[in-house]
Amino acid sequence: MRSIICILVAAAQLLATDAFTTPQTTITTTTRSSKLNARPAARSREVHKNILSRRTINEFEPTLPDNWEKALEKSIEAAIYAPNHKRTEPWRFYLLGPKSIEKVCQLNADIVASKKGEEAGQKKLKRWLQMPGWLVVTCVKGDDDFNNPTSLAREDYAACCCAVQNLCLSLHSQGIGTKWTTGPVNFDDRFAEAVGFAPDKEFTVGTLWFGSAVGSSPSPPLKRLAVEGTFTKVE
Repeated sequence: MRSIICILVAAAQLLATDAFTTPQTTITTTTRSSKLNARPAARSREVHKNILSRRTINEFEPTLPDNWEKALEKSIEAAIYAPNHKRTEPWRFYLLGPKSIEKVCQLNADIVASKKGEEAGQKKLKRWLQMPGWLVVTCVKGDDDFNNPTSLAREDYAACCCAVQNLCLSLHSQGIGTKWTTGPVNFDDRFAEAVGFAPDKEFTVGTLWFGSAVGSSPSPPLKRLAVEGTFTKVE
């Protein structure tokens, strides 16, 4: 009899515990679920805002911000997670130092001077030397024809462009502005020599200037075509 009583008491205690703890557990679970459900919307707003607020920066502060190297490494990590169909990972990144920057700037000035005169070349040289951060992005060359729309070369270039966008957005989210340049100097063989890559194995996707923007961010450009002018639903 004593054993039966002990069992009944234990059962009663267990039921009492469940009665009081179950609602609390339900409330806790519901609260956590609500928070988890809210996070995707918050992340979506943050990502969308980051994309829409990024701008090409034309004027930079003369010195790079603190911890810029860590920010750049984080951004390159974001870059290499760009879509890449055959997983060829064709992107390469070259951070230029003072000597290579001077070589590139002088080469560009020479190219400009040969077309527009010495004064224009010197003006360009002065401006380019003011850019604080320099990152050259290249794409590894393949054996197939870039003019073939289904070629791996075409896909690799597209992947590198996606990588550049990822990189710019990542830097922007960390308070660092960028400008993606694709002027003639980028495709001169002497440019490859100054940067340190073989032009028969890689080609330039662009040079990224980066740093702290002077003043406030530029206003959003007026789009000639809104979503309605570019988006078509096909049955």
